[in-house]
Amino acid sequence: MIRLAGALSLLATAALTTSAAAELYQWTDGAGVRHYTSDSTTIPEAYREGARDMGSPRVREVPAGESRRGADAGVMRFTSGAPVVAAVLVNGVAMRLIVDTGADRTVISPAAAARTGLAVDAGRSLRVVGVTGGTTANETVVTHMDVAGARVGPLRVIVLDTPSDSFDGLLGRDVLDFFTLTVDSRAGRATLTPR
Repeated sequence: MIRLAGALSLLATAALTTSAAAELYQWTDGAGVRHYTSDSTTIPEAYREGARDMGSPRVREVPAGESRRGADAGVMRFTSGAPVVAAVLVNGVAMRLIVDTGADRTVISPAAAARTGLAVDAGRSLRVVGVTGGTTANETVVTHMDVAGARVGPLRVIVLDTPSDSFDGLLGRDVLDFFTLTVDSRAGRATLTPR
């Protein structure tokens, strides 16, 4: 569990500071480090011309019959000391993602990405930096992710090995910002409600 916490800390501090509802810009500095911002005026002038507008994800209701719906669509049960895990569909493929309110971006493992048919190696390479160090990962586009009766997308996710085969990755704030997360520790219940 300590190794998992260390890896989550690394991902939680990935260099991206944006609200999911805002436009997202990506730029690369002279050392090859990718940066993300929702405020284009913070991009140093020398790099503004090369900055890329990545747009912003959208949330919409899942079409009828495509995902589970109803009162329990966003309910997640957990036990004390265990992570809260969300059942999501990525391009129609079921995944288990740890709800991580400290992670700026959603992360899925290469094996999980391969199950969805995503071109894992075709994505852009980026550097993820956190409190425990840094690593290189790929970024790929998910056309849609079904979460708690809502559909979010398109979405750029990070493809990176996860320290546990029990989970397919992390559900970060780029998706969670579209929901209200309510955690009742006493009842062992967390709920995601689309805003």
